[in-house]
Amino acid sequence: MDKKKVLDEGRQLKRLNAETRRQAHMHKWFAMVAALDCVLVIFYDQDMRNIVFSAGVCIVCTFLWLKGRSEARKYRREWDNRFGPHSKP
Repeated sequence: MDKKKVLDEGRQLKRLNAETRRQAHMHKWFAMVAALDCVLVIFYDQDMRNIVFSAGVCIVCTFLWLKGRSEARKYRREWDNRFGPHSKP
């Protein structure tokens, strides 16, 4: 039975980096929209349930964005250390 070729480490790290950055970018936009919604609700509606929901979504998405950003940086540093132009073979 033939085994499928496994991606080499460099390519796998680049894919992990891209996927993590993509998710972090999405979380960043959700956080920004939720923050804007929270501010608008505070000034116009002043319904506590909506304020708490928008603030909660903003806080969670900001946390996920920062966590994903640090993971993407970790993958990028690992790729640079192993396969970057200044790495030693």
